[in-house]
Amino acid sequence: MSGISTILKVSISWVERLSMTTTITFFIVFLILIVIVGTVISPQGRAVIHTSLFVSQILDLPIKPQTWFIDTPIRQKVIYPGPHTELVSDVYSLSDGESRPGILLFLGANAAGRDDPDVIRLGQALARSGFIVMFHWSQSMGEQNELDPSEIENLVWAFQHLIAQPKVVDSKTGIGGFSVGGSFALIAASDSRIRDNIAFVNSFGGYFDAHDLFLQIATRSIIDSNTQIDWQVDPLTLRVFSNEVIGSLTSDVDKELLKGLYSGRITAEYSELAKLSPQALKVKGLIDGEDLEAARKLMAELPQEVLMDLDSISPRNHVHNIKAEVLIIHDVADLLIPVSESRKLASAFEGNANFKYTETDLFDHVRPTKDRNWRKTLIGGFKVYKHMYRIIRFAM
Repeated sequence: MSGISTILKVSISWVERLSMTTTITFFIVFLILIVIVGTVISPQGRAVIHTSLFVSQILDLPIKPQTWFIDTPIRQKVIYPGPHTELVSDVYSLSDGESRPGILLFLGANAAGRDDPDVIRLGQALARSGFIVMFHWSQSMGEQNELDPSEIENLVWAFQHLIAQPKVVDSKTGIGGFSVGGSFALIAASDSRIRDNIAFVNSFGGYFDAHDLFLQIATRSIIDSNTQIDWQVDPLTLRVFSNEVIGSLTSDVDKELLKGLYSGRITAEYSELAKLSPQALKVKGLIDGEDLEAARKLMAELPQEVLMDLDSISPRNHVHNIKAEVLIIHDVADLLIPVSESRKLASAFEGNANFKYTETDLFDHVRPTKDRNWRKTLIGGFKVYKHMYRIIRFAM
């Protein structure tokens, strides 16, 4: 791996000096050479091949050679028992019937649906890389823009279902998530019922502490140690936050008035808003934005049940129980969840030999950007390659 990494670094340094056309030509020839050389070498070499093909399939690159060599995986909808109700997942796998490691994925709040092109591309690319891929779907989080702590328990059940399948190699099976789903995946991976059976866990664009994240949203600032930097909070992040704090209210009238206000169904001039309760006005203050001192006070006054839920969905309180290899990746320009959250996660794993942290600048939160700067794409792609190699090697 180290020799190949050196070759890649030298190649990328050379690519930085090339024109766009020459860069694309170089990339095509380089991939073909990887495939030719890799067919006759070790499992590590095959991992290099599959990781290179995966990265080219996922990122905005000019060619997608993975589809040249491996047939389109099949997708199946599966329904199975959960702790309280039936759970629904999509499973992507190759049609050859071979046994393979599994990977359970959770897309988090306001998740892209099962027919989203990026979701399909990811499922197919991981299946072509050698995994049986299972997407866990949540109606409450995926469709209603809510944070549902019960989904952590559902993930535990989903993982148990996945490793029980006869064609899944349970000793190499992992779990991963995107955005809020990444943090939920980390917490699920700490659960005593499955933590000894998880080979790896990957969080992409997750958070470290839900209390701190909510405080940062309420103050419109990124708070890291003793620094506070202005943060233009993404509308989706603010929507999920609003739904959570509005849901803490006991009055249905308060809830409907605030939902109407922040969904645009009513305006700030609507006369009924004058009837909001004192607690609803505090929630409105959090949503509209407060200074740090005021926001801390209002957060502390949220119902105890809400504060306990925030504790339960904070990786800060669970990471010490994870036994799997841990991988964290985050985009430096993320506006939905600041990169500082994953840096805090990384600090919690400092000194852990089975941990890798990656920062990149190729994604819009967790979706690949359509950046036509090929040099930037290749350099960033190499970072993604090194990160994904640690995962895809489990499939070899």
